[in-house]
Amino acid sequence: MQDSGRRTGSRRRFLAGAAATVAAGLAGCGGLVSQPGSGGTATARDVSLPAPTLGSDDAPVTVGVYKDLACPACRQFNAQVKPNIASEYVEQGVVRYEHYDFPLDMHEPQSYTAANAARAVQHEADDETFFAFTDRLFDNQSDLGPGTYADLADEEGVDGDAVRSAAEGRTFRTVIREDKQQGIGAGVRGTPTVVVDGSMLDGFGWGTVRSAIESARPDGG
Repeated sequence: MQDSGRRTGSRRRFLAGAAATVAAGLAGCGGLVSQPGSGGTATARDVSLPAPTLGSDDAPVTVGVYKDLACPACRQFNAQVKPNIASEYVEQGVVRYEHYDFPLDMHEPQSYTAANAARAVQHEADDETFFAFTDRLFDNQSDLGPGTYADLADEEGVDGDAVRSAAEGRTFRTVIREDKQQGIGAGVRGTPTVVVDGSMLDGFGWGTVRSAIESARPDGG
């Protein structure tokens, strides 16, 4: 399990920078964004977790992405853009990639249950397994539900029953609610929303993201 205090400073800097930037013309899933509610069942327990992260804590550029795991545009981003960020920048030590939950009401309940399932995998395993699991969720986006969460978790070597229970009980609702609240405060109105070193991008295509990373890296690309 990840240390809950890890990367607290970088998370604060990321969120503070994002809050100073106004989003405009974002494509993807969105529309009217409601304040996150408590959700879940009366017996759900709250567990603290840091943002799932790929790459070195010492990477000079931070790329944060607000995602809804039930959003088709996020599935497109995950298939077409995230692999390029990973291969060209994360693996080279240039980018630290951070995931933030931003479930949309238009996709509920799957947007919320899938987020809780993924955070359960992070809690039970690690960040690397979290991202492998979310890749599978996007691949099976048309069939999201408790059974799918359990099966995919088992395939990743994580207790599927525990993940199913966390999804149904929304065990990690506080973590998810805090991510969404911070996103709303920063100006996020749809998903996926990409933030590079505190600057919210107008779009999420590879060309837009790559240009922002190149501009943010210390050597100027």
